[in-house]
Amino acid sequence: MTPNEPGRPTTEVDPSKGALEQLAVDLLRLRKYKSLTLEQLAAKSGLSRATLSAATQGAKCPSWDTMKRYLQAVDEDPSAWRPRWEMIANEKQREAAGLPEAPEQRAAVKRMLPSDVMTVPAFAVALRQLKVWRRNPTYQKIANVSARHDYAVRQTTICNVFRGTKLPTENALIGVLVGMGLSMKDPEFSAWLEKRRELEAAEVESTLNSPRSTNTRPKGGGFTPTHKKRPPIPRQRPYGSRNRLLHRRKEQIIP
Repeated sequence: MTPNEPGRPTTEVDPSKGALEQLAVDLLRLRKYKSLTLEQLAAKSGLSRATLSAATQGAKCPSWDTMKRYLQAVDEDPSAWRPRWEMIANEKQREAAGLPEAPEQRAAVKRMLPSDVMTVPAFAVALRQLKVWRRNPTYQKIANVSARHDYAVRQTTICNVFRGTKLPTENALIGVLVGMGLSMKDPEFSAWLEKRRELEAAEVESTLNSPRSTNTRPKGGGFTPTHKKRPPIPRQRPYGSRNRLLHRRKEQIIP
């Protein structure tokens, strides 16, 4: 705690513990190098004192938005720090950050194209990667943009498209692609629709070619309800034995 920064003292962060702690120490050094108090840095960055303080405590990786605004406030280039932050951030933070602004860093981030997709789950994975490439718009933004272009799609439908439990309808796919800002004149737009038709045709063919069951026994272990049972056919004696029986009865009756 410095004399011009009243408040409770902060715990010293040990940079030797790991990359997260080293990042926190370097961010704190940048602020001190610029001779900025937390109040001054908060005014320049638009972030709260608590957020700025947490970024330099080494307990949790700051979001990329916090990193970018912190670095811009101390006259640092955020693009130069992006690869280092990527190694520390978790998957959710990286997805929320979207693609780097530096072209050389964007080129290093690979994604699946429609031509790489072979299954319905992979189709959803490729769409989620495309969402990150399109600066990770929210479901609400996708729904609003698609509605403005007369391809309205509900947020629940958008969620199901990215979930990948089943193949989306063509209208739902068009709405999602338009909502993410993909132009219908873009060749990739047509590639997405063509890949969806291929997967749909494969599903139909798989259903038609599936072997039918050869088991003709009724369900329930062969049990047949009483009302469906046929009445038993009475057993008849042979013709000769019947005549002999009648002949014996006549002999008993006639004295």
